[in-house]
Amino acid sequence: MKKVVLASLLPLLLASSFSHAEDVDPTSPAVAPQTVTVDGGKINFTGSVVAAPCAVDNSSDGQTVKLGQIATNQLAAKGATGSSVPFTIKLVGCDLSPMAADTNATTNYTKASIKFTGSSIDATTLALSADGAGEQPAQNVGIEIFQANKAVNVDGTGTTTAQDIIAGDNEIPFTATYVATDAKVIAGSANGSVNFQVTYE
Repeated sequence: MKKVVLASLLPLLLASSFSHAEDVDPTSPAVAPQTVTVDGGKINFTGSVVAAPCAVDNSSDGQTVKLGQIATNQLAAKGATGSSVPFTIKLVGCDLSPMAADTNATTNYTKASIKFTGSSIDATTLALSADGAGEQPAQNVGIEIFQANKAVNVDGTGTTTAQDIIAGDNEIPFTATYVATDAKVIAGSANGSVNFQVTYE
């Protein structure tokens, strides 16, 4: 008996369900969810606008030169060096005509030189800095920068040999290496940094 009653009610239940579904007007606009806004973080932009014939490329400003690992036995004597690692300072968008403010100039810029300034042991040797992870820096080791196999000053007292430049993009090549400042090198982190300026003439 119950089965008969249920069977007779089933068409009515289905018809009721479909009638409710048909009550929703398909032409009515959809209701969007409420707008939600959350804090997404922060983006820093750094740089500068310079009155100069060229701009320093982003790849040069803030670059990391990976000198890698070197064993203390490779720096067993004062003056011993590791492998040289090349890097460049790239100048882009060079317009070598005289600056607008220089009303007396009659010729174009033709050369660029670099002045390196950092914490140094002597004129041509950068001191190592403490590691951010807490490891102590190696002792009796520094970093030298070379231009055409000649160590350049890194204490801000002079500029590198001026290199010829052309309109457009230019690269000024250098190499860097570890150097023993004493015979008794003690292991540790071996990081350093140096600022640089470009002089056009």
